[in-house]
Amino acid sequence: MNIAATPLTASREDHPGLDTQRWLARFSAEFSVKQRGTRLGKTEHFGPLRVQRPFFPEGPECLHFYLLHPPGGLVGGDQLSIDLVLRDGAHVLMTTPSAGKIYNNISGIPQGQHVSLTIDDGTILEYLPQENIVFDGADGQLITTIDISGDGLFLGWEITCLGRFESEQFFERGQLMQSLMLRRDGRPLFSDRLQFSASSPLQESRVGFNNYHVFGTFLINRNVMSDTNELGEKIIAWQEGINSRYQQLTVAVTQKPDAFIARILGNKAEQVRNCFEHLWQQLRTDVVGREACAPRIWRT
Repeated sequence: MNIAATPLTASREDHPGLDTQRWLARFSAEFSVKQRGTRLGKTEHFGPLRVQRPFFPEGPECLHFYLLHPPGGLVGGDQLSIDLVLRDGAHVLMTTPSAGKIYNNISGIPQGQHVSLTIDDGTILEYLPQENIVFDGADGQLITTIDISGDGLFLGWEITCLGRFESEQFFERGQLMQSLMLRRDGRPLFSDRLQFSASSPLQESRVGFNNYHVFGTFLINRNVMSDTNELGEKIIAWQEGINSRYQQLTVAVTQKPDAFIARILGNKAEQVRNCFEHLWQQLRTDVVGREACAPRIWRT
């Protein structure tokens, strides 16, 4: 079912300071395996969220899925809700064609994105969006919840930019609330929550961002560093390679029970994303059972 895009106008009585329209957008989709492989099933949407037609560069078993937000960013009061459900052995690689943007907020109403990912037993989701840029003056919320059942597999990342470092437009006003939760059968495997004000000393603190402006987290709900020596060696080689090649990046890896975490601090989103892409390419054959096949939209 598709519902035509319609801007939902915020009430001036409810928010007297609001002098413009705001977008409330939602997209939900279900994926399952049919006779011809993984297929996009029931979808619902309203507001400016769209999906390009599915792509199958690896054959019918793995569906590549591009989620589009044509306005390109969120102003005060805008809220995006994304709900993806994988069933019946589906394998989906999801990405976005461009960075998400959370703009300067003049409305006094927070803007945000809420992502809910449901991964049933025997399904695989590779969640590889491009970065979110939090502009100076934003009041942003970025919430991602991943719920896995049984032997479902999640492999993915999130990258966040505080301001635009290369343009010398720093995040000096505003705030960000960011939450990343990974659960299996209702039991938390990883939970990360950031409540951050631009004026916080966390930006400069060595136990915080240490004057870096881009941070990223890469997650796999597997014990990959102890499964085989080869996998662990690949991860260590990846980390050492970054440390020797990019002096301006800080990298850390952690293996928790049932969750592998890699984190990067840097100042250039492209560098952080390229490092995560390289890690994904290194691990995909062993973890997913397929050689890396990068979405073609990354190179356009």
